[in-house]
Amino acid sequence: MRFKVTLLLPVALLAWGVMPACSGDDDDKPDSGSQDGGSTPTDSGTDAGGNPSDGGTGTATCPSGALICETFENGSSGWDVAHTHSTIEADGTKPHTGTRSLHVVTEDGIDEKQGEGEAIARWMRTIPAFETQLFVRAHVFMKSFPGDQGQMGTYFVLFSDRDSDFGGIELQVIRDTGFALDDWSARAGQGWNRQGPPVTLGMAAGRWVCLEWEVRRPTASSTHGNARVYVDGSLAHDFTDIGMRSFNNFFVGYGFVHPQGPSASETWIDNLVVSRTQRVGCE
Repeated sequence: MRFKVTLLLPVALLAWGVMPACSGDDDDKPDSGSQDGGSTPTDSGTDAGGNPSDGGTGTATCPSGALICETFENGSSGWDVAHTHSTIEADGTKPHTGTRSLHVVTEDGIDEKQGEGEAIARWMRTIPAFETQLFVRAHVFMKSFPGDQGQMGTYFVLFSDRDSDFGGIELQVIRDTGFALDDWSARAGQGWNRQGPPVTLGMAAGRWVCLEWEVRRPTASSTHGNARVYVDGSLAHDFTDIGMRSFNNFFVGYGFVHPQGPSASETWIDNLVVSRTQRVGCE
């Protein structure tokens, strides 16, 4: 459910000194509800090779005040890369678009019950310490869902590597299309949270999805808050009473910290934005 601390801490420390991808007004503002920048994902299915087909996700602008705006056209410049039993690269395998996206492939047959460890890949960078709100948007194309109900596929991680403020949270998906929130913040009540069942609105495979993650807490010193997940602009679930830290690292990628055997996956991620001023949205 969570990154192994012994592996994660050295990796997180590598990210110190990396600057945000784009600059702007960093002052926190109330969420105005506006949705600027970005583009709408196209539900275009796959080509004969099983790749995202013509149309893709278009291009995304950089909203004012964004901490990260990444279309993956410049490769991994500015990011630290880690992968285990997987590959991750910015490539042009989205057919007919002429653009790059983050392409993640995890190996099949990796089972932690057999002591084989993780099957996961991620790009990482530092961000200014989390205060009261953070908004993440990415366009995601998954070929399939996790093959076992006991394993969770991780998209995003927020993590603090300070000795006095150590802990993190991560957004995941499970086999029944529902989302999960793994809370390893070392706060009271930490643990694994899931959406449903039943799942009324979950993740989709075989098409581009606009995936948003909204993290909030009442004040910059609050120990708990909430984390909402949106699919194509609609609220899928609100995870409440989640442990909060002054998160200063952000990870994006895909894979399984706890693979259970059917660990093969192929995922594309594009048009990533991280902002602390307002929700980014899909249009």
